[in-house]
Amino acid sequence: METHPLWLEHPLPAFPSLDRDLEVDVVVVGAGLTGVTTAYLLKQAGRRVALLERGSVASADTARTTAHLTYVTDQRLYHLVDKFGKDAARSFWEAGAAAIDEISRLAEETSSECDFRWVTGYLHEPIDGGVRGETERLQKDAALARELGFESQYLESVPYAMRPGVQFRGQAKFHPRKYLGSLLGKIPGGGSHAFENTNFESAEEKPLSVEANGHRIRCTHVVIATHNPLMGKKSVVGSTLFQTKLALYTSYVLGAKLPRGKLPEALFWDTNDPYQYLRIEDYPDHQYAIFGGGDVKTGQEQDAHEPFSILEKALSRVLPDAVIDRRWMGQVVETPDGLPFIGQNAEHQFIATGFCGNGFTLGTLAAMMARDWCVGRSNPWADLLRIDRRPYHGGLWQYAKENVDYPYYLLRDRLAGAESGRLKDLRPGEGRVMKLDGTKVAAFRSDDGNISFCSPVCTHLKCLVHWNAADRTWDCPCHGSRFHPDGAVLSGPAEGPLEKLPSEGRAK
Repeated sequence: METHPLWLEHPLPAFPSLDRDLEVDVVVVGAGLTGVTTAYLLKQAGRRVALLERGSVASADTARTTAHLTYVTDQRLYHLVDKFGKDAARSFWEAGAAAIDEISRLAEETSSECDFRWVTGYLHEPIDGGVRGETERLQKDAALARELGFESQYLESVPYAMRPGVQFRGQAKFHPRKYLGSLLGKIPGGGSHAFENTNFESAEEKPLSVEANGHRIRCTHVVIATHNPLMGKKSVVGSTLFQTKLALYTSYVLGAKLPRGKLPEALFWDTNDPYQYLRIEDYPDHQYAIFGGGDVKTGQEQDAHEPFSILEKALSRVLPDAVIDRRWMGQVVETPDGLPFIGQNAEHQFIATGFCGNGFTLGTLAAMMARDWCVGRSNPWADLLRIDRRPYHGGLWQYAKENVDYPYYLLRDRLAGAESGRLKDLRPGEGRVMKLDGTKVAAFRSDDGNISFCSPVCTHLKCLVHWNAADRTWDCPCHGSRFHPDGAVLSGPAEGPLEKLPSEGRAK
């Protein structure tokens, strides 16, 4: 079975590594959806931009999305109204709608053949049974949405689920890498640049500059558009405190072929927590289902294959004709109050994170807000989503609950013994934290039989990583950092790789 995201099959243009000093107006760190869109919008606004990517453009979390374009938030509408009031809830949903409109506009502006389509979205009761009072809550959501100006309708039975739900018009979907490829092609030139395999090292003041690949880029603004924000100009303490407001979850996804005409081409989500979601694609001779959910806090799953097995059983119950041919996993970042953090976090520095399950919608919104911030234009959502909002709009209990993991896993894993076994029992493609010569090591055997060793200590806040057998990564259970088998950073908050350990003298 294929284990790479569906979108990775589409190639993107290649860009050089940074190999010289530069001067631009804005440095954008991270070339996923948010960074690429930010760089494109800023160049269209007349700014010289340097877009920096640690690996390959649009190949990390952006490539692992299911690319639902929706203003229907993870936080139920009635919850938003109860917590923030109707005006704020309306504003947040309007922000998502504006972002979808912007994606549609940019796809047309760049002549992108990204399969953009307006579709209907359905929020529905879980297929395996309703929850007491859920029908009334769905009716409440539908009525509130209509009152706030969004086209919605309560249905006794929605397609696919055959359960009560709410129909929302004006959602959309597209092919994310085809779309980003069109934007990327417009960024270089006229004093603007895009760089791959370029490692951000630091940001310095007076004059403001970014250090990357041993070179310096002078600028007037920095936009940190990484999935989990890097420190940039913020102090270690300030950045660490902010990162404790973020909870990173792994979401699991299946791809499956369906007979033609099985379901309407639409988006679906249920009301479970964590919820399951479905996206239907139409092809000339078949349909394709992208089905996911089962979110688990990154690094804390007991068996990385089990969530896939649960999804497979759920899909086969409701769509027995589905032929599963692909699976992958992605990561979502949640916040204590359900709203993203988008805005200035230091002088001349802008960050964006915490998009929950609306990554492409809120990532596009963040790019629009970053553009406005850089050019000195006011933005209608700046105050609602600001970084220093307090007290996280009533999210203090959620903040405390998410961060109880840190001391628990830090202490538990350090006191626990390493996994049993001998190096010679380590199979190709397998990793394991083992105790060798009195020291815990993260050992990995590649497909060609070579064994490499890293320290299992996460470079963020010193928890011990766990091996993720389903994705072949080292994952940190405390704050969600992920590392490649060789220790290189896959996603933050960690910024440095796992320490490499010598292999000499260790038995094979």
